[in-house]
Amino acid sequence: MPQPSVTRRAVLALSGGLAAAPVLDWLTPDRASAAGTLYARDLGATGNGTTDDTGAIQRLIDASAGQAAVGVLTAGTYRCTRSLLLPPGTQLRLDRGARLLKDWAAAPGLANAFLRNADFAVRSSRVRITGPGTIGARDHSRTGVVIALYGDDVLLRDLTIDTYAGGQAVMYAGDRGRVDLVRIRNSAAATGTGGIRVFGGADFLATACDVQSGDDCLQFVPIGDPAALLFDMSITRGSFSGCTGTSTVSRFMVALLEWTRGDGGMTASVTDCSFTNCRGAATDRAIVVKNTHSAGAVARLRFTDCAVDMSRAADAGTQEIRIQTDPASGGSIRDVTFTRTHVTRPVNSVLRVGGPNVSGITFDSCTFPAPSGTADVVAVVDQADRLRMLRSEFAGAPGKRLLVAGPIAPVTALSVEGCRFTGIGNAAWGVDLVAAPGARVAGSTFRQAQGATTARAVRVSAASRGVVVEGNDLTGLTSAPKITDNAAGTVIRDNRGG
Repeated sequence: MPQPSVTRRAVLALSGGLAAAPVLDWLTPDRASAAGTLYARDLGATGNGTTDDTGAIQRLIDASAGQAAVGVLTAGTYRCTRSLLLPPGTQLRLDRGARLLKDWAAAPGLANAFLRNADFAVRSSRVRITGPGTIGARDHSRTGVVIALYGDDVLLRDLTIDTYAGGQAVMYAGDRGRVDLVRIRNSAAATGTGGIRVFGGADFLATACDVQSGDDCLQFVPIGDPAALLFDMSITRGSFSGCTGTSTVSRFMVALLEWTRGDGGMTASVTDCSFTNCRGAATDRAIVVKNTHSAGAVARLRFTDCAVDMSRAADAGTQEIRIQTDPASGGSIRDVTFTRTHVTRPVNSVLRVGGPNVSGITFDSCTFPAPSGTADVVAVVDQADRLRMLRSEFAGAPGKRLLVAGPIAPVTALSVEGCRFTGIGNAAWGVDLVAAPGARVAGSTFRQAQGATTARAVRVSAASRGVVVEGNDLTGLTSAPKITDNAAGTVIRDNRGG
């Protein structure tokens, strides 16, 4: 049966009667559905890629929220020239072959996003946007954030965000947000063009997403601009699980408390968040945990079974994993755990920890390969308390030191247990305790590089008082002495081959 040019479905949707209307026999079979489903084309959208469909799509969104119905975009390209505003309860489904096309340029920020809250002072809760269709810009000149939502119980599932620049692909704050099977593609290769950024709320979960972004891929980062909307929100119990991706200019996984503009008093924290089984590649550092501008804390953060390939990095004297605070902020980083988490093919030093107010950092069963670039150290730790290296592997190379503690500021209560140090070169130590009072090196194995004759296990410098070196395997070293002790109160005992 032929469709009328203005359908009864459209009239019912706009008048508020669709929720109570039965399925009508004049609908063709391919368009018939249970009451509660709306179609963009029935509300005036063309989907031809040239006509401005903004008004029709907004009518679809408003009817969806008002009727508790699912708004459907069938195959086609729906060109939009301004933001689409998502009231609470909006449900959009983009069928295969459907594309929401952003065709205007906007400045970065929540208020200029393509799909966003109508009012960021009010939560847009229970918004659902599902695929398998696509959302994105016509090209990289059409800048701006793609999706920005502040609300509870939000779901993004099985979508592709394809082509964007000058803003994040997804910005989200709220409670119980879910982002599942979202694919992010064709980002501009530029800073400021990141992947999925959580900037506030509790109990967020992203699963099985693939993020190919210019800037940071997976982010727990409150907004750090005092002039911006929703500035300085805390994040708790968020998780990225089973996600993959590549950052073409920046980092793969980050938890950051920092100003992006202005000078104003952050108090936000990032607590009890995690990255699990996330694997990707990055260009300017793999993982960054930073609190340089908040009086709050990054605390109880976990990285489990993650890996980042850093072979694309420039030889820049940076570090692939960076944990950093700033004394001016008064904030802290504490109780951060890395378990079976690895940087592969590093160009620069694998790890740099720098305080103050950094405590309880643990690396368990992690690997620290020698950098391929000019960096002369694999891992370096400064001004931290209770840092533990457990069952981890450090690989050296000619001219590379392996683990250096306290070269600039003292490290207290350092523990190195059950680790393996290999490839120790001439005139190098597996563990170099420059200023690490109270450190303990125990149950670890040390092996010199092939051809090395002056490789040693541990150096205890004068500023490292009260160190214990015990129960280690030194049989893989031929130099003597294998432990260099220049400090008071050092205990050396029960080391094999020592």
